[in-house]
Amino acid sequence: MNKKEGAIEWFVLLLVVSSVFFPTIPLGIGLRLDDLLSLLIIPLLFLVKPKFRSSRLNYTYLFILFSVTLSIIYGYIVLNVPPTIRDFNELVRLIKPFLIILVVDYCNSHFLARLLDKFFKLGAVALILFGLFEYFNVFGFRNILSEIYSTTDRFSDITRKRIVLTTGDPNVSAGLLLYFLTYLTQSLFLKKRISIKLILLFFLLVVLLMTSSRTLLIVFILIMFASLLFHGRRKKMLSIVILSVSVFTIAVLIQFFDYLTVGFSTFQSGENTSMLIRYLRWKEAFELFLKSPILGWGPAKSIHTTIVDGEHFMLLRRYGLLGYGAIMSLLLGYGVVFIRKIKKISSIGGNVEVLGFTSALLCIMIVVIMITNNFFSGYQLMPLFIVMITLVEKELRQNI
Repeated sequence: MNKKEGAIEWFVLLLVVSSVFFPTIPLGIGLRLDDLLSLLIIPLLFLVKPKFRSSRLNYTYLFILFSVTLSIIYGYIVLNVPPTIRDFNELVRLIKPFLIILVVDYCNSHFLARLLDKFFKLGAVALILFGLFEYFNVFGFRNILSEIYSTTDRFSDITRKRIVLTTGDPNVSAGLLLYFLTYLTQSLFLKKRISIKLILLFFLLVVLLMTSSRTLLIVFILIMFASLLFHGRRKKMLSIVILSVSVFTIAVLIQFFDYLTVGFSTFQSGENTSMLIRYLRWKEAFELFLKSPILGWGPAKSIHTTIVDGEHFMLLRRYGLLGYGAIMSLLLGYGVVFIRKIKKISSIGGNVEVLGFTSALLCIMIVVIMITNNFFSGYQLMPLFIVMITLVEKELRQNI
């Protein structure tokens, strides 16, 4: 590996760190540091002799850009959607993951995987400290984080406090924590240093409860059981230990987070206000989708709300079955790759194997989180996932 190649891996790591830990730049246009870094990928690629490499991710994402562009044009010409620069901005933002795919394709997979391994371990410690300091408001830390990362006042009711960490939103924070929980769980099964990782797992789970995200807590349970299905036969004792730590932590501590307990009970009784509002928004989005089911309306931000509280419905409304199918193929297609190539991923071993299993299990999170929140259209959860699946799929192509 030469110095130029090493610089690219460190650049990708910086992009990942900035997407997870850095706030939006306060310019009033929603610009982030990782957005600016993504633009630097264009001149960076020319320094390493650009060459388009054939891959599932490249072709799928090109088709996504084509289908989104087609939806915008169709909306303007056929559905009489008033043009707005905000629709163009949405298209420009969608180019960012494609640039990440291109630059990761030039990386040394094993070196980047080692960097990501350090990121997950050190990042886990940082998120734990952020979570504990925010929840207990040590040195006014809760208010500080709110001012830096949150666009709304989420702390007016101190009896129902939900931490936002570095995302400004409790549910996105929970999704972010699931990245680290899933990676550490897979690392426990596939690598050594069990005691330290078990401690991190326990505290990350505590912080996950502090977000009071009901949806993501359920996703964690699903991911945990899927992990046990993958690894339980080979490592029965470790599986019992991990399951015991998880069950004990949730069972003992959930009673202290009334937003979770009240939310679950009102959901069962059909009296959950937030879900009732979501149902209405889903109904409106679905009715618009039925009026243009193939190509959708485009973003159409001049006439349609951006608040749908469910990305599946929002993507169907915006891009129709064509665009929605392409996007889900990008996100969940890795799950198919994993199932077909699981033996090869295991034979590669090391940090790449851990990333391979982590990415596959995160597909569960993606499907569920898109029911009530944004993943593909979000700013913080998407880049890391794209880096991970691109790295693993690249390594699979090189080990044919």
